[in-house]
Amino acid sequence: MMVKRLIIACFLGMCSGFLLPPKMPVLDGDKQPPLPCCFPQQWEGLQHVTIGQVISGQPDLVNVTYRTSYDFENKKLALELLGLPRTKVIQDYNKMMQYVISGQNCTVTKISGDMFHCIPATATHLQSFYFGGMQGLLMDAWQIMSPDLGGNVIIDVTSDGCIPVANVITNMEAPSTTVVTYADITMGIKDPKVFDVPSPPCPSNTNKSVSGRALNPRFWLSGL
Repeated sequence: MMVKRLIIACFLGMCSGFLLPPKMPVLDGDKQPPLPCCFPQQWEGLQHVTIGQVISGQPDLVNVTYRTSYDFENKKLALELLGLPRTKVIQDYNKMMQYVISGQNCTVTKISGDMFHCIPATATHLQSFYFGGMQGLLMDAWQIMSPDLGGNVIIDVTSDGCIPVANVITNMEAPSTTVVTYADITMGIKDPKVFDVPSPPCPSNTNKSVSGRALNPRFWLSGL
């Protein structure tokens, strides 16, 4: 269950009007909004995920943190859940395969959809604002309607560099709300071995050992 929540939150997983301080608009009404941007090609950082949902009529709250390595150049994504049990998710968009490694267990599934990299052209620019005050980060808030997630996605990125800061995903079908915040982001990949798939426990020929269709985290940041 925790692995499923982790995958749903990924990429699912970027700011939250629900949890963060009020935003201060800085975009004048007569100015044109910015164009949709693309995230950096390679980056690493921490993602803090909070999922609020209702299960069998009872409220449920999940808090997890994982280390993220995002490599759009090589179309790979790695997520390592911090804490116990030690769980790692590796997505290889070249092979369209996902690997979930927990201890000596490995679950292999097919990925559907492309690796999320750019704010889509259909996104709505909500506002520009300073995060943390007039001397803070200049941010852009974007709204994306994502049928795959069953609802509405709000993404906050820096105006300079399109670096993800937070997401809020409201799923009206579940129902659930997922809030993802990003911290300690650095450019580049320190160790490419973070994307290596261990075999064992994962099978050497994954094309013949697929257990089902992956829950596509796409968000990103990763998540959409």
